[in-house]
Amino acid sequence: MNVTAAATPRFPPWLVLGFAIVAVAHGSIFVRLAEAPALAVAAWRLTLATAVVLPIAWALEREALSRIDRRTLLLGILAGGLLAGHFATWIASLSYTSISNSVVLVTTAPVWVALIGLATGALRLSRGMWLAVGLSLAGSLVIGWGSARIGSTTLKGDLLAVAGAVCLAGYLLLAQRVQRQLAFLPYVALAYGSAAAWLWIAALADATPMVGFDMKTWGALIGIALVSQLIGHSGYNWSLRHLSPDFVAVTLLGEPILASLLGLLFFTEAIPAATLAGGCLVLAAIVMASRSNP
Repeated sequence: MNVTAAATPRFPPWLVLGFAIVAVAHGSIFVRLAEAPALAVAAWRLTLATAVVLPIAWALEREALSRIDRRTLLLGILAGGLLAGHFATWIASLSYTSISNSVVLVTTAPVWVALIGLATGALRLSRGMWLAVGLSLAGSLVIGWGSARIGSTTLKGDLLAVAGAVCLAGYLLLAQRVQRQLAFLPYVALAYGSAAAWLWIAALADATPMVGFDMKTWGALIGIALVSQLIGHSGYNWSLRHLSPDFVAVTLLGEPILASLLGLLFFTEAIPAATLAGGCLVLAAIVMASRSNP
């Protein structure tokens, strides 16, 4: 079964991405409200989302699910591993650094999309893209410098957020490739389900507590699964069927702005001056990256 992005979408992609941005931006708020280890939050996020998606996919796309070939299955599992790595590192970063630092640095994904494409030979960087890479690096260094002045713990959180960006970039590239062979629901069920499995394996290996949380935490876990994952990330996955991965990654630039404002609203968490300065450079780099990639 070969699925192409040429089919006319039922909904305007820009509208879907708009809802997705708002939903994803609330993820950091749910993480802060959940009094649970990062691996537990990530694992339950994907597990609860899979519990919703899988029965729907099985009911509507049972034949497509049963006909997934081995190569597509392995690529889908690999994509799930990258998605698991993204959530595990990004959610962990929020235990060490500010919401604004974390969401700004994790949105450097478009630059990493370009660098991964360069490393794999799939992409040659234009002069504009090299400038975008330089701007992103400069902005990240400014944010890191501000964190280092606060302490090594905050810097650790920044590095975890960057790791989350690298995993997300790899996921975006691989997700579009897999979705050429799978319809939307079978792909989402495969990606979310395999990501949940990767995270449970990691959590069990690390002896991470997975139960025994209070009602507020369970409410936050349900919220991040239904709002940020099912509405937000599913919106990104759907848009990958109609838009290029670098363009989808660029839409993430709305997340740090909204998430930082939500952090200020819910937790009165001020945005550090270094983050404002470095964040402007990072967002400029993301815009430049979107205009430089074909």
